[in-house]
Amino acid sequence: MVEELKTIEMGFTDYIAARQKEFDWLRQGKEQGYEAGLQQGIEQGLERGAHQKALETAKKLIARGYEPEDIADLSGLTISQIQELLPS
Repeated sequence: MVEELKTIEMGFTDYIAARQKEFDWLRQGKEQGYEAGLQQGIEQGLERGAHQKALETAKKLIARGYEPEDIADLSGLTISQIQELLPS
């Protein structure tokens, strides 16, 4: 009887340890996913901000009479993006 209880206790201890490892693994995965998502969001926000700044710069250069090729060189935008900003 004592041996059976020890066997059951060892099995239960192993089960608890396995469940704890699984929980730790899931928690770690969730944290890594959150961090990756946060990093991706920050990068996208920075890209959008840089693009918005390039558009603002291009608009100012258009207003000052710069050629689209020069604006593209200075702003990093494409010629087609700049042509979309030109008054019709």
